[in-house]
Amino acid sequence: MALENQRKTGQTVLYKTGDLATTGAPIQDNLPHIRSVKSGINKWDPVHKSIYEVAFSLPTPIQGLFMEDVPILSQQVYSVQGLDALQKTTAASTQRFYGVDVSYLNPVLDNTYADITIVFNLNLRNVTDNFVLKIFRAWENLSYDLADGTRSIKSDYCSAFMKIAEGNRNGDVWRSYEFKDVMLTGVTGLDDLDYTSNDARQLTCVFRSDYWYDTLAGGSEAAG
Repeated sequence: MALENQRKTGQTVLYKTGDLATTGAPIQDNLPHIRSVKSGINKWDPVHKSIYEVAFSLPTPIQGLFMEDVPILSQQVYSVQGLDALQKTTAASTQRFYGVDVSYLNPVLDNTYADITIVFNLNLRNVTDNFVLKIFRAWENLSYDLADGTRSIKSDYCSAFMKIAEGNRNGDVWRSYEFKDVMLTGVTGLDDLDYTSNDARQLTCVFRSDYWYDTLAGGSEAAG
């Protein structure tokens, strides 16, 4: 049974051959307006928040201790939060005149740094080696070592970079972030124990960077 192609949005056509070859058997386009949506007719992929990769560097004093663990650290990443800090704008304030509000944008940002929170899965390598915890305990000890009270200077406790790349389903990167002079400001997630819990432990780390490079890729094909 052959059908006439429907070439115009919303056009009613008739079957020309087969069992339904009758003037009384019209068909109508199903949701013809969908062909006006560019993302649909051009097959544009949505942006998925689960397709990303994180790459780390460590401060110089501890690089030799964990050189082989840095690539594995990327595989332990569970989630990333705080990227909205890269879309900064000044807040709004108001003045009062005769009982009415007049709004304006502040001339100064509240802050210019980024705090990025990353949650890591914890696994025991070689039966008892909690290597992720060891890395970040060594890093936070560069700030202040509770064992003996020693402290380091900024050139020692900062890592050179932390990179995050977001991609499409093929792995093509559409946005990349490179945070420079990264500091570790918080390590949490080991506060409690619970006999009734089935949850695997995770470690939450907060990183601060004062400046970064935020790169958006251009399209490789002409827009439809």
